[in-house]
This record gives sequence, structure tokens and C-alpha cells, in this order.
Amino acid sequence: MMKIVLLAPEFLPVWGGVGTYVVELIRNFPRDVEVHVMTPFRKGIGGSELSSADYDFGEMFHDNVHVHFVSTASDTFWYNAKFQLGVARELKRLVKRETPDLVHSNAAHMPDLLVDPRGLGVPIVTTIHTTLEGQLASVKDAPLSDLEFSEKMTRLMAPILLALEGHYYRHRHHFITVSHIGKKTVSREKRIPAERIRVIYNGVDASRFSPSNRKMAEALLPDVSDVDAVKVLYLSRLIGKKGIYVLLRAIPRVLKRVDAHFIFAGPGLKPDFEGHGIPRGSYSYLGYISEEQKRALHALADVFVLPSFYENFPISILEAMASGTPPVSTPVGGIPEMITPGYNGVLVPQRDAASLADALVRLIESDTLRRKMGRNARDTVLEKFTWRKTADSTLEYYREILEGA
Repeated sequence: MMKIVLLAPEFLPVWGGVGTYVVELIRNFPRDVEVHVMTPFRKGIGGSELSSADYDFGEMFHDNVHVHFVSTASDTFWYNAKFQLGVARELKRLVKRETPDLVHSNAAHMPDLLVDPRGLGVPIVTTIHTTLEGQLASVKDAPLSDLEFSEKMTRLMAPILLALEGHYYRHRHHFITVSHIGKKTVSREKRIPAERIRVIYNGVDASRFSPSNRKMAEALLPDVSDVDAVKVLYLSRLIGKKGIYVLLRAIPRVLKRVDAHFIFAGPGLKPDFEGHGIPRGSYSYLGYISEEQKRALHALADVFVLPSFYENFPISILEAMASGTPPVSTPVGGIPEMITPGYNGVLVPQRDAASLADALVRLIESDTLRRKMGRNARDTVLEKFTWRKTADSTLEYYREILEGA
């Protein structure tokens, strides 16, 4: 039996890609892998009172999974420093008590920043989901008023955070990135030898994210389901780097040419729709939603849109593709490694509201094109991007690290 400690700065409730990554990795590990999850206890999220206490971990996972809360979280920025302190305080104790084979961390959160890996006694492997350079580049030109709290703080504290990140990567030796472009970027920016970085794509559970969930939406989301118009879904964090304000500028252009209904879901502050010229009745704002509602929405939507400025390998796009919903996004990060333009989705230049509007209109106008791209999108996921493949490849990398150690 292999035993690992998984440092999860995001867990349940899920509020971002790292949380999804951790949960799905655990779900897809075989039962002979014992997992100890160190994570913050989240008190609420996205204006919702949903907390970590609302989950039955024994029901969600098998008895090989053990959850250890080492701090609390109720915001999107400062909680991470509290978690780093909790990990520094508890990780050595947990390693001594449970004698795991290795520790799996996640960056750019750097939960083990305050831990000296040389004194831990077991290897640490770090999945790099994003870097601070990438995050800063995506919001450098945006007014502070357009940024979510964590984005503002990251930009204001950039010199300190970059110095800490540089220190962090100098003392770690085993890395995973979730895209090939991510590997090139990390190797260049952090001066990490390429042979120390393994590319393992993110995945999706195509049995849970499926076109068949459309019927489920009728029961869970009747008001949205009954809208008689082509439905365009934005389902991600409502933050600047996801291109939310580009989409808001594009929507009036779209509505001048075609009839459509835009659905917004995800944690973050509610945008000023009317202030951007988007008439009431042409959009639905749902805020933070449950996992079941997410699956239903992806299947209900006719088009998925994520006009990001910066990504690595966004899981939300994979979830849309698995649901048979064609995505419209930007050619940033690893997105071109999942979307082939004209085949299973559309790519538009980042920050270009006019091009985004044109792409959306093209799909809204053609039911035939949407269905064709949607089928191709699901086929792509089934062939290349499943969580089972991700988990198997991760275990293989664990074994290589342990054999080397």
C-alpha cells in the first residue's frame, strides 16, 4: 500500500480548479492508496453559507481517505498564510505519526512554504497550477476596481510574493505541470531543469459531466431551463483574469445581432450587468452553485464561454466539452492543447470584445455547428482527458520518485 499526504489549499466546498483537482485525484486513486488530506476548514464561499461541515467525507470517499483540518478559511487571500502556518505546525507531526511515502503539494499556493523539505524525511512533489508571474501579467493593465480582492492583494504585494515564490522553487525537486506550455513556462521562469517536471493533464469525469444531464437541469434550475433562447454559459470565478469584463463588453454587441440568454455562475462579486448595457431579462446570475447544479448547467448550455487572460489547463472547459457544449475561449496557456479551433471549439484573441462577440454570434446562429462541435468536444475528452488517466499517471510518477529516492 502507498501512503501519501496531500496538501490541499482548496478542498470542499470547491471554489476553484485546485479544489477540483484535489477532489478528483482522490476519487480516482485506487483504494490501496491511503490519502491524508491537510486542508483549511472553509466557513463559507462566494456569499454562500456552504461550509466544509456540510460534506460527509465518509460518503464521498472510501475509508482510505482521512481529512485533517489545520486552519480556517473565510476569504480568498489571507486564508492561505494561515494555512501555510498550519502546515508548518502540523506536517512534521503527521509525517512522523503516519509515515507516508511522500507529500504532494499544490502551487502557486505554496502550502509548504514554511517547511524545510530536507528535514521532512520524505520526498515532496508539487503540482504547479499557476505562477505568480502569470497571475500578475493577466491583471497588470486592469484598473483595481475591476479586480477581485485576491487579485488586488496579489498585485499590491507582488514584490514580496515573487521573492517567496523564488525561494520556494529553489528548494523543491519534483514537479507536475498540467500542460506542455506550462512546463516550458515554469522551466524558463523558475529555472527548473525540464527533466524534473512531468506533464500530467487535468481531466474530467465524463460519466458525471454528460449531455444526459440536460434533463436534470429541468428539475434543478427550472427558471433558467425554461428560457426560450440559445443559452451561453460563463461558469468560473467572477474575477478579472478570467476575462469577465471583456465578456460583459461583448454581450451588448451580441444582443444587437441575435437573441441569446447569458448565464453567469461561480464565486465572486456580482457584476454590474445593467451598467455594462446588458438589459435585465437577457441574463441570469446564479452565484456560487453546487456540484450537481454545475453538471446540469454545463449540459443545459448551448455554448460555454471563458475569455481568460491567463490559464494553465482549465477544468471548467473540460467539463463543458464532456457535456457536449462547445467552448469559446482564448489561446492562452494550455487551452490550445485541448481546443482545436473549428473542430471542438473556438479560440479568439484575448481582451478582444469584438472578436468574442463575432464568435458567439456565429455559434448562436448555427444549431448544426454547435451540435457538431459539441460532439467532437466530448469525443476529445473521452480520448485524452479523464481523471482516471490523470490519477494513473500521477501514481506512476510517485513510484518513479520513490524508486529514485
